[in-house]
Amino acid sequence: MFGLDPLSRPVAISEMLLLLAFAAFVGWLIARLISNSRVNALRTEIAEREQELADCRRAKATPVAPAQPLKTTAAPVVSVSQTQPVAPALEATTVAEPVISAPLPEPVLPEEPPLPQVALGSEAAVLSRIASRASELNFDRIGRATLAEADDLKEVVGIGPFLERKLHSLGIYTFRQVANFTKEDIDKVNEIIEFFPGRIERDNWVGQSKAFHEKKYNGKA
Repeated sequence: MFGLDPLSRPVAISEMLLLLAFAAFVGWLIARLISNSRVNALRTEIAEREQELADCRRAKATPVAPAQPLKTTAAPVVSVSQTQPVAPALEATTVAEPVISAPLPEPVLPEEPPLPQVALGSEAAVLSRIASRASELNFDRIGRATLAEADDLKEVVGIGPFLERKLHSLGIYTFRQVANFTKEDIDKVNEIIEFFPGRIERDNWVGQSKAFHEKKYNGKA
């Protein structure tokens, strides 16, 4: 068609070079896709670890009630001595009765003071604290959902298992709810779940959730 001789050595070399270039491009494209996937997974894991570290530091910063100092009360030692006169004998002599010391009372050990209460910093305490502020969100705008309707929010880059549990405790279960976030909702959720400021917007939770919702439900509300 192009007047090329397929048996010509230069043509054969050109074809081999084209095939090698195409194979190299395909290999680069596959490596790029795999690399992007690993980068997204690492970003999510790093965000999760940073959040857990912040929660741990916040829990350690909570003041702990100081232990009560021990009070030692010395028990008084009582020594009883008596001198009783003996009835006079025929010779009218008086014999003094020997002094008898009462046995020492056993020392009273002070009661052990109660152990100081440890600050609550466990995951259950964090989730309970978040759930108590759920009423601060405008669910009329975001929408309401239950655990039975929950989507896998971990598909959103930036949301790990612990962050997903935080959102669940707040009453946020679906892509649709996250996709309905306004700037006001983002700031409020960021504050309540104790996340890094601006991280929700940088990771584009709203845009990702819209795409996942449309993909899962074919654009249905």
